[in-house]
Amino acid sequence: MSDTSTHLGLPYLLAAQAQKHVTHNEALRLLDAMVQLSVLDRTRTTPPASPADGDRHLVASGATGLWAGWDLNLAYWVDGVWMRLVPRQGWLVWIASEQAFIVWNGSVWDPVGVPQDVSDAIFSLVNDSDPTKKALFSLSGITTGTTRTFTLPNTSSELAILAGTQTFSGNKTFSGTLTASGTVTVSAASASIGTATTTATYGMGTGATTTGVTKTVNLGTGGASGSTTVVNIGSATAGAGGTTVVNTPTVTFANAVTQVGMPQANLTALLLGLGGATADSTNRLSMNTPAVLLNNAGAGIEATVNKAAAGNDAAFAFKTGFSARALLGLLGNDDFSFKVSPDGSAFFDAIRIDRTSGRPTLPQGAILGNLAADPAGRADGWIWFNATAQRLRARADGVDFNLGPYTGTGVLAVADNALEASTVIAAPGVLPTSLITVSLAPPIDADENSPELLDLVTLWGEAGSDQITLNATFSGPTSGPVKINWSAN
Repeated sequence: MSDTSTHLGLPYLLAAQAQKHVTHNEALRLLDAMVQLSVLDRTRTTPPASPADGDRHLVASGATGLWAGWDLNLAYWVDGVWMRLVPRQGWLVWIASEQAFIVWNGSVWDPVGVPQDVSDAIFSLVNDSDPTKKALFSLSGITTGTTRTFTLPNTSSELAILAGTQTFSGNKTFSGTLTASGTVTVSAASASIGTATTTATYGMGTGATTTGVTKTVNLGTGGASGSTTVVNIGSATAGAGGTTVVNTPTVTFANAVTQVGMPQANLTALLLGLGGATADSTNRLSMNTPAVLLNNAGAGIEATVNKAAAGNDAAFAFKTGFSARALLGLLGNDDFSFKVSPDGSAFFDAIRIDRTSGRPTLPQGAILGNLAADPAGRADGWIWFNATAQRLRARADGVDFNLGPYTGTGVLAVADNALEASTVIAAPGVLPTSLITVSLAPPIDADENSPELLDLVTLWGEAGSDQITLNATFSGPTSGPVKINWSAN
């Protein structure tokens, strides 16, 4: 015969046993723990810090400490120690914290019975394997006197209440109206909204948002660095027709957007601002940029600036602080012009090119830049100013020449009783090709010969580089200096 009872394991009193009251009291203690069995909760894995005598708990899975190895058993605090009660199949336990009965089936605790008209304040669904997972229900949103019926579909699925944050991770089909007041997350690799093949309207982010309230509709967000997100609006099939309309008055791309590619797009826009610039009804294309590149597409390239009538302007304006300093183009007529301004108000015509002849006009005249010497590599048709020679020069037929007369005075030195004389004088700016004209000049002092007393036969000058050779012949012996006026062309 066993020393304990078959079902509850209560100790028997043995024949001739000493201190029978001890055994009897132990059996009573076990009966006190198991009869009308009720536990405070079933979520703990470690004992509470300050239990009261008689407290009972159903130990949760993963117990540690004094309860290690007691998973799904009952822990009973009595006389300052924890007593372990191992459940037998069929034990019924009341869970005080859940206001519900459960029964031990030999391996897990099962809920008991099918409740009817259970208050939503106490009704909950608890996961079999993990009782810490619960679903609570509230009927506060139903109108008084109203009964709502929820019919489960004839398929294995998940029950979702579309308020708050919802996540759809499998295949879900909504054949009617899907309205979500919170966040709806679809984590499947593929999801479709709006698959009707007939005329249909689908709303996302619709609703009358009140003034001052911001509504955010996120498409394709959450991509990590290096990933690619494709958002198709309209048909994703090449060549498919259709029109996509964006009604919102302002569309803003965040700083993280570095490129918008439209390789085949025909972009039509009333206003376009780039680089943070704001376009307006006059400056419909506006940009802030350090440079602009217009590159060819395989051959030549042409930029067109067209005006409506000859009296209008087709121009480029160059400004400082948005005050015009130069205008270039067809300015008030069809001749090509350059205009400049000191203040953005008064303008001077600098160059005007006649559209019928191609001839340029310089209404303000021209100032040629100073060159210390004749330019290297000069060709026929060049005109320049030699600052050293102080001469305006040109080149034609491979020859340089001065523009305009170049005059001076020199002294021809004549030896005593000479019949001829030749003297080289400095003449900066004279070219070897210059034509020299000479004539007798009045004497400047008593040592020079008077023109009226000279027996002059011939007088001529020969041009050189920055010099002239003065030559003369006389009909009789002549002595002393002769003053000569010369001119070079």
